[in-house]
Amino acid sequence: MALVHNFFVIPSLHDVTNKINNQLDLKCMSKRYKHISIHDDIIIFIFKTLKWFKSENNTKTKTTKGLFYYGISLIESDNLNTFLRIVVLWKELFKLAPETDVIPESSYSKKEIISQIDNLIRLLEYATKNNKIILHLGI
Repeated sequence: MALVHNFFVIPSLHDVTNKINNQLDLKCMSKRYKHISIHDDIIIFIFKTLKWFKSENNTKTKTTKGLFYYGISLIESDNLNTFLRIVVLWKELFKLAPETDVIPESSYSKKEIISQIDNLIRLLEYATKNNKIILHLGI
């Protein structure tokens, strides 16, 4: 099974938390909210530039630069705008890449990478326009 990072558009953390044990209800989230998956190879490749925005963990007790790689990240407002701008610029960079061997040790083609990036851009644009939160689930 491939390692992926999942991104959901949510109205608030309260809406996706199980009331009984305060945990995320992933089955419910997948059915109710817009979401996409990005392969880990792509996230690793662009990871250092993602440190240019901040996110919080699901309890809002810890902030990090970029994404919590192994955990849950909440990305809101200005940080969401910065994240979107970074991803848009990465799409432009990937357009300049050769057709094969775009990411070392990855089997993804240029077309597949750009397709995943496009999906993320659409999701981030939707969240931005509708004043929503991005919930990232790391590997």
